[in-house]
Amino acid sequence: MNGFPPILAEINDLSKDQINWLLYSAKRFKLGVVPVGKYQISDSHQPIIATSFLENSTRTKHSFVIAIQKLGAMYVDFNTETSSLKKGESLEETLLTLRHQGVDLCIIRTSVSHQFDEFKAAPPIRIINGGDGINQHPTQALLDLMTFMDDGSKVSGGTVGIIGDCVHSRVAHSLMELLPQFGCKIILAGPEECLPKKLDSRLDSSMFHLTNDTKEAILKSDFLYLLRIQKERHSGPATYYDGYLQKHGVSLARLEHMLSGGEISKIPFVYHPGPANVGVELDHALMKSRYYRAHAQVTNSVYMRMAIIKAMLANLGEKDE
Repeated sequence: MNGFPPILAEINDLSKDQINWLLYSAKRFKLGVVPVGKYQISDSHQPIIATSFLENSTRTKHSFVIAIQKLGAMYVDFNTETSSLKKGESLEETLLTLRHQGVDLCIIRTSVSHQFDEFKAAPPIRIINGGDGINQHPTQALLDLMTFMDDGSKVSGGTVGIIGDCVHSRVAHSLMELLPQFGCKIILAGPEECLPKKLDSRLDSSMFHLTNDTKEAILKSDFLYLLRIQKERHSGPATYYDGYLQKHGVSLARLEHMLSGGEISKIPFVYHPGPANVGVELDHALMKSRYYRAHAQVTNSVYMRMAIIKAMLANLGEKDE
Protein backbone atom coordinates (compact mmCIF):
# COMPACT_ATOMS: atom_id res chain seq x y z
CA MET A 1 0.00 0.00 0.00
CA ASN A 2 1.30 3.43 -0.94
CA GLY A 3 0.61 6.91 0.40
CA PHE A 4 2.04 6.55 3.88
CA PRO A 5 3.00 9.96 5.27
CA PRO A 6 6.64 11.10 5.35
CA ILE A 7 6.12 11.98 9.01
CA LEU A 8 4.19 9.66 11.31
CA ALA A 9 3.58 11.93 14.28
CA GLU A 10 0.16 10.76 15.44
CA ILE A 11 -2.48 8.14 14.74
CA ASN A 12 -4.57 10.57 12.70
CA ASP A 13 -1.74 10.82 10.16
CA LEU A 14 -2.88 7.39 8.97
CA SER A 15 -6.10 6.32 7.26
CA LYS A 16 -7.98 3.30 8.54
CA ASP A 17 -6.98 1.42 5.37
CA GLN A 18 -3.32 2.14 6.16
CA ILE A 19 -3.77 0.97 9.74
CA ASN A 20 -5.37 -2.25 8.50
CA TRP A 21 -2.45 -2.74 6.13
CA LEU A 22 0.01 -2.37 9.01
CA LEU A 23 -1.91 -4.97 11.02
CA TYR A 24 -1.86 -7.32 8.04
CA SER A 25 1.83 -6.73 7.29
CA ALA A 26 2.91 -7.09 10.93
CA LYS A 27 1.01 -10.37 11.21
CA ARG A 28 2.78 -11.71 8.12
CA PHE A 29 6.14 -10.87 9.65
CA LYS A 30 5.11 -12.59 12.88
CA LEU A 31 3.91 -15.72 11.09
CA GLY A 32 7.11 -15.90 9.05
CA VAL A 33 5.37 -15.44 5.70
CA VAL A 34 8.07 -12.88 4.92
CA PRO A 35 11.49 -14.45 5.67
CA VAL A 36 13.00 -12.48 8.53
CA GLY A 37 16.70 -11.74 8.11
CA LYS A 38 16.62 -12.06 4.32
CA TYR A 39 14.00 -9.56 3.24
CA GLN A 40 15.41 -6.26 1.97
CA ILE A 41 13.19 -3.17 2.06
CA SER A 42 14.53 -1.84 -1.20
CA ASP A 43 15.78 -3.45 -4.39
CA SER A 44 17.80 -0.36 -5.28
CA HIS A 45 19.92 0.19 -2.17
CA GLN A 46 20.26 -0.71 1.48
CA PRO A 47 18.28 1.87 3.47
CA ILE A 48 19.92 3.71 6.35
CA ILE A 49 17.76 4.24 9.43
CA ALA A 50 18.73 6.29 12.47
CA THR A 51 17.30 6.49 15.97
CA SER A 52 17.53 9.63 18.07
CA PHE A 53 16.13 9.23 21.56
CA LEU A 54 16.16 12.47 23.53
CA GLU A 55 14.43 10.67 26.41
CA ASN A 56 15.36 7.32 27.94
CA SER A 57 13.85 4.17 26.49
CA THR A 58 14.20 0.40 26.71
CA ARG A 59 11.25 -1.17 24.90
CA THR A 60 10.68 1.31 22.11
CA LYS A 61 14.28 1.93 21.13
CA HIS A 62 15.45 -1.64 21.20
CA SER A 63 12.41 -3.00 19.38
CA PHE A 64 13.04 -0.46 16.62
CA VAL A 65 16.71 -1.47 16.45
CA ILE A 66 15.78 -5.16 16.20
CA ALA A 67 13.14 -4.34 13.57
CA ILE A 68 15.68 -2.39 11.51
CA GLN A 69 18.20 -5.20 11.63
CA LYS A 70 15.60 -7.88 10.78
CA LEU A 71 14.65 -5.86 7.70
CA GLY A 72 18.24 -5.81 6.53
CA ALA A 73 18.67 -2.04 6.80
CA MET A 74 21.76 -0.21 8.05
CA TYR A 75 21.34 1.20 11.57
CA VAL A 76 22.77 4.45 12.96
CA ASP A 77 22.41 5.41 16.63
CA PHE A 78 22.40 9.21 16.58
CA ASN A 79 23.71 10.44 19.93
CA THR A 80 22.39 13.92 20.64
CA GLU A 81 24.72 14.43 23.58
CA THR A 82 27.73 14.44 21.27
CA SER A 83 26.06 16.14 18.30
CA SER A 84 25.94 19.72 17.04
CA LEU A 85 22.58 20.11 18.75
CA LYS A 86 24.67 20.82 21.84
CA LYS A 87 26.30 23.68 19.92
CA GLY A 88 22.99 25.33 19.15
CA GLU A 89 22.14 23.72 15.81
CA SER A 90 18.41 23.38 15.19
CA LEU A 91 16.78 19.96 15.02
CA GLU A 92 15.66 20.71 11.45
CA GLU A 93 19.21 21.44 10.30
CA THR A 94 20.48 18.32 12.06
CA LEU A 95 17.86 16.19 10.29
CA LEU A 96 18.71 17.77 6.94
CA THR A 97 22.36 16.91 7.58
CA LEU A 98 21.44 13.28 8.27
CA ARG A 99 19.37 13.16 5.07
CA HIS A 100 22.22 14.48 2.94
CA GLN A 101 24.51 11.90 4.53
CA GLY A 102 22.17 9.24 3.15
CA VAL A 103 19.87 8.53 6.11
CA ASP A 104 16.41 7.58 4.79
CA LEU A 105 14.40 7.55 8.00
CA CYS A 106 14.82 8.77 11.58
CA ILE A 107 12.94 7.51 14.63
CA ILE A 108 12.85 10.26 17.25
CA ARG A 109 11.76 10.46 20.86
CA THR A 110 11.52 13.93 22.35
CA SER A 111 10.27 15.57 25.54
CA VAL A 112 8.64 18.34 23.48
CA SER A 113 4.97 17.73 22.64
CA HIS A 114 3.98 18.38 19.00
CA GLN A 115 7.63 18.92 18.01
CA PHE A 116 7.11 17.29 14.62
CA ASP A 117 4.20 19.52 13.57
CA GLU A 118 6.57 22.21 12.29
CA PHE A 119 8.17 19.74 9.87
CA LYS A 120 5.02 18.46 8.16
CA ALA A 121 4.82 21.22 5.53
CA ALA A 122 8.39 20.53 4.37
CA PRO A 123 9.76 17.30 5.92
CA PRO A 124 13.54 17.46 6.33
CA ILE A 125 13.63 13.65 6.45
CA ARG A 126 11.18 10.81 6.97
CA ILE A 127 10.30 10.65 10.68
CA ILE A 128 8.60 8.16 12.96
CA ASN A 129 7.49 9.55 16.30
CA GLY A 130 8.90 7.37 19.08
CA GLY A 131 7.01 9.44 21.65
CA ASP A 132 6.74 13.23 21.92
CA GLY A 133 6.24 14.62 25.40
CA ILE A 134 2.72 13.93 26.62
CA ASN A 135 1.27 14.16 23.12
CA GLN A 136 1.40 10.84 21.21
CA HIS A 137 3.10 7.48 20.84
CA PRO A 138 1.48 6.11 17.67
CA THR A 139 3.62 3.00 17.15
CA GLN A 140 2.86 1.81 20.69
CA ALA A 141 -0.88 2.15 20.12
CA LEU A 142 -0.65 0.24 16.85
CA LEU A 143 1.24 -2.67 18.40
CA ASP A 144 -1.26 -2.64 21.27
CA LEU A 145 -4.14 -2.99 18.82
CA MET A 146 -2.32 -5.89 17.19
CA THR A 147 -1.92 -7.56 20.59
CA PHE A 148 -5.57 -7.03 21.56
CA MET A 149 -6.63 -8.71 18.32
CA ASP A 150 -4.12 -11.55 18.71
CA ASP A 151 -5.45 -12.22 22.20
CA GLY A 152 -9.07 -12.19 21.09
CA SER A 153 -9.84 -9.21 23.27
CA LYS A 154 -13.16 -7.68 22.27
CA VAL A 155 -12.22 -4.62 20.23
CA SER A 156 -15.17 -4.02 17.91
CA GLY A 157 -18.18 -3.46 20.13
CA GLY A 158 -16.05 -3.82 23.24
CA THR A 159 -14.75 -1.51 25.94
CA VAL A 160 -11.22 -0.97 27.20
CA GLY A 161 -10.61 0.51 30.62
CA ILE A 162 -7.53 2.73 30.54
CA ILE A 163 -6.60 3.17 34.19
CA GLY A 164 -3.94 5.52 35.53
CA ASP A 165 -2.31 8.77 34.52
CA CYS A 166 -4.39 9.31 31.38
CA VAL A 167 -3.78 13.03 31.10
CA HIS A 168 0.02 12.69 30.90
CA SER A 169 0.15 9.47 28.88
CA ARG A 170 1.09 9.83 25.21
CA VAL A 171 0.12 6.19 24.76
CA ALA A 172 -3.38 6.87 26.06
CA HIS A 173 -3.77 9.81 23.68
CA SER A 174 -2.83 7.61 20.71
CA LEU A 175 -5.18 4.83 21.84
CA MET A 176 -7.96 7.41 22.17
CA GLU A 177 -7.55 8.26 18.49
CA LEU A 178 -7.08 4.66 17.36
CA LEU A 179 -9.52 2.38 19.16
CA PRO A 180 -12.80 4.19 18.42
CA GLN A 181 -12.03 3.75 14.70
CA PHE A 182 -12.38 0.01 15.34
CA GLY A 183 -15.60 0.32 17.29
CA CYS A 184 -14.04 0.19 20.75
CA LYS A 185 -15.35 2.37 23.57
CA ILE A 186 -12.94 3.72 26.16
CA ILE A 187 -13.28 4.28 29.89
CA LEU A 188 -10.65 6.61 31.35
CA ALA A 189 -10.23 5.94 35.06
CA GLY A 190 -7.97 7.29 37.80
CA PRO A 191 -7.57 10.11 40.29
CA GLU A 192 -9.08 13.45 39.31
CA GLU A 193 -5.60 14.88 38.64
CA CYS A 194 -4.91 12.10 36.15
CA LEU A 195 -7.98 12.57 33.97
CA PRO A 196 -8.41 15.17 31.21
CA LYS A 197 -10.61 18.16 32.04
CA LYS A 198 -12.13 17.86 28.58
CA LEU A 199 -11.69 15.64 25.56
CA ASP A 200 -10.04 16.75 22.35
CA SER A 201 -12.69 18.21 20.07
CA ARG A 202 -11.65 15.78 17.32
CA LEU A 203 -12.79 12.81 19.42
CA ASP A 204 -16.30 11.35 19.43
CA SER A 205 -17.33 11.95 23.03
CA SER A 206 -19.99 9.21 22.81
CA MET A 207 -17.17 6.65 22.73
CA PHE A 208 -15.71 7.81 26.08
CA HIS A 209 -16.56 7.69 29.75
CA LEU A 210 -14.48 9.22 32.57
CA THR A 211 -14.57 7.99 36.15
CA ASN A 212 -12.60 8.13 39.40
CA ASP A 213 -13.92 4.69 40.32
CA THR A 214 -11.55 1.90 39.24
CA LYS A 215 -14.10 -0.75 40.20
CA GLU A 216 -16.60 0.79 37.77
CA ALA A 217 -13.97 0.67 35.03
CA ILE A 218 -13.23 -3.00 35.71
CA LEU A 219 -16.93 -3.93 35.78
CA LYS A 220 -17.67 -2.20 32.47
CA SER A 221 -14.52 -3.18 30.55
CA ASP A 222 -13.74 -6.18 28.37
CA PHE A 223 -10.00 -5.67 28.85
CA LEU A 224 -7.83 -3.36 30.92
CA TYR A 225 -4.89 -1.13 30.05
CA LEU A 226 -2.84 0.14 32.98
CA LEU A 227 -0.67 3.25 33.03
CA ARG A 228 2.03 4.31 35.44
CA ILE A 229 1.74 7.56 37.37
CA GLN A 230 4.18 9.97 35.71
CA LYS A 231 5.11 11.99 38.78
CA GLU A 232 7.83 13.76 36.80
CA ARG A 233 5.17 15.39 34.59
CA HIS A 234 2.91 16.66 37.37
CA SER A 235 3.28 20.31 38.35
CA GLY A 236 2.78 19.53 42.04
CA PRO A 237 3.20 16.53 44.35
CA ALA A 238 1.10 13.48 43.52
CA THR A 239 -0.68 13.36 46.87
CA TYR A 240 -2.78 10.38 45.80
CA TYR A 241 0.31 8.22 45.11
CA ASP A 242 0.47 6.63 48.56
CA GLY A 243 -2.25 4.03 48.77
CA TYR A 244 -2.81 4.18 45.02
CA LEU A 245 -2.86 0.38 44.59
CA GLN A 246 -5.70 -0.03 47.08
CA LYS A 247 -7.86 2.76 45.62
CA HIS A 248 -6.99 2.98 41.92
CA GLY A 249 -4.68 0.05 41.17
CA VAL A 250 -5.43 -3.44 39.93
CA SER A 251 -4.25 -6.50 41.85
CA LEU A 252 -4.79 -10.16 41.11
CA ALA A 253 -6.52 -10.56 44.47
CA ARG A 254 -8.94 -7.76 43.59
CA LEU A 255 -9.85 -9.37 40.27
CA GLU A 256 -10.20 -12.84 41.82
CA HIS A 257 -12.44 -11.42 44.56
CA MET A 258 -14.67 -9.79 41.93
CA LEU A 259 -14.79 -13.10 40.03
CA SER A 260 -15.66 -15.20 43.09
CA GLY A 261 -18.33 -12.67 44.09
CA GLY A 262 -19.96 -12.89 40.69
CA GLU A 263 -19.30 -9.24 39.85
CA ILE A 264 -17.38 -10.25 36.73
CA SER A 265 -17.81 -13.41 34.66
CA LYS A 266 -14.11 -13.78 33.92
CA ILE A 267 -10.82 -12.07 34.69
CA PRO A 268 -9.93 -9.77 31.80
CA PHE A 269 -6.57 -9.56 30.10
CA VAL A 270 -4.43 -6.73 31.46
CA TYR A 271 -2.04 -4.70 29.30
CA HIS A 272 0.70 -2.21 30.15
CA PRO A 273 3.03 -0.20 27.88
CA GLY A 274 5.81 -0.31 30.48
CA PRO A 275 7.69 0.40 32.54
CA ALA A 276 5.35 -0.79 35.29
CA ASN A 277 5.51 0.43 38.87
CA VAL A 278 4.91 -2.81 40.77
CA GLY A 279 3.05 -2.10 43.99
CA VAL A 280 1.46 1.05 42.57
CA GLU A 281 -0.78 0.49 39.52
CA LEU A 282 -0.54 -3.31 39.80
CA ASP A 283 0.86 -5.96 42.11
CA HIS A 284 3.53 -8.59 41.56
CA ALA A 285 1.01 -11.43 41.53
CA LEU A 286 -0.92 -9.91 38.63
CA MET A 287 2.28 -9.22 36.73
CA LYS A 288 3.26 -12.89 37.00
CA SER A 289 -0.20 -14.21 36.14
CA ARG A 290 -1.47 -15.47 32.78
CA TYR A 291 -3.78 -12.46 32.56
CA TYR A 292 -0.92 -9.99 32.21
CA ARG A 293 -0.08 -9.49 28.53
CA ALA A 294 2.71 -6.90 28.57
CA HIS A 295 5.27 -9.39 27.29
CA ALA A 296 3.03 -10.18 24.32
CA GLN A 297 2.99 -6.44 23.60
CA VAL A 298 6.79 -6.43 23.64
CA THR A 299 6.93 -9.39 21.26
CA ASN A 300 4.53 -7.74 18.83
CA SER A 301 6.41 -4.45 19.02
CA VAL A 302 9.15 -5.77 16.74
CA TYR A 303 6.74 -7.02 14.06
CA MET A 304 4.54 -3.92 14.06
CA ARG A 305 7.56 -1.63 13.87
CA MET A 306 8.94 -3.71 11.00
CA ALA A 307 5.65 -3.14 9.19
CA ILE A 308 5.70 0.60 9.91
CA ILE A 309 9.29 1.01 8.71
CA LYS A 310 8.53 -0.96 5.57
CA ALA A 311 5.47 1.19 4.81
CA MET A 312 7.31 4.45 5.52
CA LEU A 313 10.05 3.52 3.06
CA ALA A 314 7.73 2.33 0.30
CA ASN A 315 9.10 4.99 -2.04
CA LEU A 316 12.49 3.24 -2.04
CA GLY A 317 11.32 0.56 -4.43
CA GLU A 318 9.77 -2.04 -2.15
CA LYS A 319 7.57 -4.68 -3.69
CA ASP A 320 4.53 -6.18 -2.01
CA GLU A 321 5.03 -9.81 -1.07
